[in-house]
Amino acid sequence: MQKRYKLRGASLEAIREKAVQQYGPGARIIAAEKVTNPGIVGLFAANRYEATVEVPEVSAAPAVTTPVTAAPGSVHELHGPAIAALLERADAAEIKLHRPAPAPVSTASPDFAGLLEQLGKELQPAPTPAPVPALVTVPPSDAVPVPVPMTGDGNLIVLLGLGDDALGPALEMSIAAGGSDVRTAGELSAFGHLHVHGRQGAMTARAQAVLTGQTVVVAFGLGRPRDMPLKAAGIAGLAADQLWIVADARRKADDTKTWVQALQSLLAGEAAVVDALAVIGASETASPETIDTLGIPIGWIDGNPASAPALGKVN
Repeated sequence: MQKRYKLRGASLEAIREKAVQQYGPGARIIAAEKVTNPGIVGLFAANRYEATVEVPEVSAAPAVTTPVTAAPGSVHELHGPAIAALLERADAAEIKLHRPAPAPVSTASPDFAGLLEQLGKELQPAPTPAPVPALVTVPPSDAVPVPVPMTGDGNLIVLLGLGDDALGPALEMSIAAGGSDVRTAGELSAFGHLHVHGRQGAMTARAQAVLTGQTVVVAFGLGRPRDMPLKAAGIAGLAADQLWIVADARRKADDTKTWVQALQSLLAGEAAVVDALAVIGASETASPETIDTLGIPIGWIDGNPASAPALGKVN
């Protein structure tokens, strides 16, 4: 009777040597797959292999076997032509996965389709949403907890900012979390980051993040303040688990307050509420405290989470 074990290694040759050392010369690899570690924000990515090793039980009369004539270290010596073809397909799937468009290989699996369907059901809008105030403000108070970027496989954080303001905090939050799936949306695009188009795109990103064990962080470009009325419904349609506004402390306080309050009112009309504020440029202005007038809890300041004493105060 055959026994099977799972082994991991940096290469198939390394797995083969480990199998021989642990289970003897009769051990052979019968299945293998290439696994890519995405690293942190695309950095430090690495490949490894996982293989199934089959080991025959020792019998009273050893069977006569024909030695394999493949060259030492070759793929055929390790696991045969079928597994070699499997790894070639895995390499092809990996190449497709890193193209700008979502990889057909990853989204075609039954598990992925099931996740997508489940997310679609969970994110259906309520038939009669409760009324939401036109402007939601949170007065500064030590009793109010400091908001933090949420984590969790498949959860969605959306950061809203003028121009490309949202991209920096999105990448910083990803690094702080140990590596999130950072994407763009709206008027913002960035090389190396997939773009989310509407509700279906958000659901697809969520489903892929569940499979990879990541949180999705979307940097949404609002364009100019006058463009915001056309984007409110699309932002609400993303059904974010957490919604942040990114404000630049270096801009005129009155201008920032005007567009932030206008955006809150537009989102309120779509039954969406802003959870927190991410501040950039606070260390580059003599009057960062003007951000306090926005009345939104501050959770992120110049690349770092806000501490409890800093709630409502930018020093």
